Amino acid sequence: MWNLLQENSKRERIRVLHSLIPASSEEPIGRGLPEGSRLSPTLFGILAAELINELRAKFPKLNFPEIKSTDDLNWIGAILYVDDLVLIATSAQELQEVIDACQAWCKRSRMQINTDKTKIMVFYETLRSLRTPATFVVSSRFPLSRPATQTHLKEPDTFIYLGLKLDPVLSMDPVTQHIKKKINWAYLTIAAVAHSIQYDNSIRSRTTRSSPLVLFRIWQACVLAFATQNLHYLRTPTQLQTIQTALTNSLQRILRSYTIAEILLLEFGVPPLRLQQACQLISLHYRYTISHTHLIAADLYCIRRQFLLSNRHPHQSIETRTADAHTLSSLKGMYINPHTPPQVAQAKPRNRNKAFANFLKPFASAV
Repeated sequence: MWNLLQENSKRERIRVLHSLIPASSEEPIGRGLPEGSRLSPTLFGILAAELINELRAKFPKLNFPEIKSTDDLNWIGAILYVDDLVLIATSAQELQEVIDACQAWCKRSRMQINTDKTKIMVFYETLRSLRTPATFVVSSRFPLSRPATQTHLKEPDTFIYLGLKLDPVLSMDPVTQHIKKKINWAYLTIAAVAHSIQYDNSIRSRTTRSSPLVLFRIWQACVLAFATQNLHYLRTPTQLQTIQTALTNSLQRILRSYTIAEILLLEFGVPPLRLQQACQLISLHYRYTISHTHLIAADLYCIRRQFLLSNRHPHQSIETRTADAHTLSSLKGMYINPHTPPQVAQAKPRNRNKAFANFLKPFASAV
């Protein structure tokens, strides 16, 4: 494979931009791949798999014993999304040992942990003073000629992971405030665009681009899509109402129409957020019980759902809210006995999630 890579990359050269180096000077690329190469994600996956397999061998107990999957993919000590790695442990001492194992692997692989971007968050911690160790550190010697140094990792009050602003108790209040703030920022952007349209040269262009329909489409793409993509994470009606108020206020200010908010949204075909949240939760239930049952999240959902059916489940959990969403949409039978509707079963397997979303639209409209 190495010979093949060298053969394909013989013509790849790089020009160094420097005042003391002629512009015509070039240097061959001695390592790496050309930018945009299809082999890049494959090679990165091979590299990351070595770390995951090593952590899995050293910490085999970081799994769910309740899950008896056939492929034994129930280990959750590390969650990798592209190049974002999340390490999970059951105690502070175990987490420090996992960090040390990652640092040892990075040292052998001639890499270094970016301590500025690495954060620690302890969920549902009772007394931090009783934690051992009290803080988490990364010990490194880079370059090797220098003595070993210890860098203490930060423990922020909130942490943004994959667009969600999490807090230690998972109250989702920081998520609500983050969405609200981004809605206000998006409104300022759209208002600036609407103001700049006034200075177009053509009168016809100014009239067309500043029409309410065009402004609504901009608002729909920039504000509505972001504000509604994570509704199923919100836990309380107050959080949902906060997002609903921010959305309606931004639309009223953009269109300069201060009529009743519900009427304004219905005129543009935007259902209330509580109905959109219900549809997202029902779709999530369908995904975990019918279409994607092989996922670890699906196994966990089924285990937690059994606690819900036995009345041993906490209030405001995602399973409780999913059951309420089915009741709201008059689909409680699909929650108790999950099945695929006939019109969804007719679609191709890869299109059934989209077909199920279309199946839910009439129920949301009826409600």
